Amino acid sequence: MSNSDPSATQTIQAASRADRKIAFECIELELVSGPDAGLRSRLPLATVSIGTSPDNDVVLTDRTVSRYHAEIKATSEGVLVRDLGSTNGTFSNGLRVVEAFVEPNARLSLGKSGIQIRQTTEERSYHLSDADWNGGLVGRTGPMRELFGLLTAVAPTPMTVLINGESGSGKELVATTLHELSGRNGPLVVFDASVTDPEMVRNDLFGHVKGAFTGASGAREGAFRRAEGGTLFIDEIGELPLELQPRLLRALENREVAPVGADRPVKVDVRVIAATHRDLESMVRDGAFRADLFYRLSVITVQVPPLRDIRDDIPLLIRHFSDQLGLPCRLSPEALVLLQRYHWPGNVRELRNVLERASVLCRGGEIGPEHLRLAEPDPSSASDPAAKDAAPLSPAQLKALERQMIKEAMERNGHNKAAVARELGIPLSTLKRRIADFGL
Repeated sequence: MSNSDPSATQTIQAASRADRKIAFECIELELVSGPDAGLRSRLPLATVSIGTSPDNDVVLTDRTVSRYHAEIKATSEGVLVRDLGSTNGTFSNGLRVVEAFVEPNARLSLGKSGIQIRQTTEERSYHLSDADWNGGLVGRTGPMRELFGLLTAVAPTPMTVLINGESGSGKELVATTLHELSGRNGPLVVFDASVTDPEMVRNDLFGHVKGAFTGASGAREGAFRRAEGGTLFIDEIGELPLELQPRLLRALENREVAPVGADRPVKVDVRVIAATHRDLESMVRDGAFRADLFYRLSVITVQVPPLRDIRDDIPLLIRHFSDQLGLPCRLSPEALVLLQRYHWPGNVRELRNVLERASVLCRGGEIGPEHLRLAEPDPSSASDPAAKDAAPLSPAQLKALERQMIKEAMERNGHNKAAVARELGIPLSTLKRRIADFGL
């Protein structure tokens, strides 16, 4: 990201193993005169509020400064300063400012306080995680370790995050993990933007006051205010009606919401995380999604890998779901091979559903290929490598794949048979028999 464009986005491909640095645009303030001289703040926020009230981003003790005196906003055109109706005014170069763009490294006067403003970039490094899990996420492949490291670096920041990934890939779990690692004391509130009625979306997102419309016998807080002090996760943001997108943009920029029927907006302290399976950039080009909202949402974009790209994590996921759901059945090696060869259009959610169904069909015995009932690949996608992977296999091919899978697991686990059996989710006695049959 360059200092010249604070709205530029930082997209992180979870599968990338080369670039492990993430950059945030920051607003840096230094008090150069007045009672708080020497105070410095570097805030990775698009908008910074200044005043004597303790809920400002920069809190001053200068009695000539109003409770909510001014705000500084980073935009693609530069730094925008806006006076918030202060008593003594906001000045730049001796001129009183109501709302104006200022020069880089500008100096402002608020009451008796002089403030130097700078736009800077803060870089944070992150590394591949050594853990097999992070929050509710499970995995040990490169893409998942990369994702775990990235979430750990991003979570403590106040930055808005856009999670991109296919349906069923675990976007809500990523949002939950970000919230759990954020240190925010408030709740995680989930809002589904795919509700079709725009008025219902507006009401559920921003709330309403008593008497705002027929039937509004009481006030309603809305998702933003219910998430006060915490995180608001907006799922399927690509479905948000176009006419409501400016309202969401204002809420993100000004950190305030206007409930339906209210005379004035309400301040909120909320970190927003959004998710979508759609290509928002294409929607922006087509006029179906606002460009300014897209850039504000996607300051950091996290790409969640589909299950077909992390097939080696399937044994670990099977064990996780078996423990989580209390499934009574074990998988046969042949069933495990099929699961690792399947193309998984429904991703991790589909894997969980397949396991639940198979555990019922096997009636407490061993889960075999016949219990999985995996969908046949779409014939129209025959040229797709993933679809080819899902083609029916001969018994000889299954045996060869099973042998290779056990051999690789043995190498990964230093030929510790108990560890291999745990990883593959099969009984130790079955593993020993397979090792003997395959001459391993």
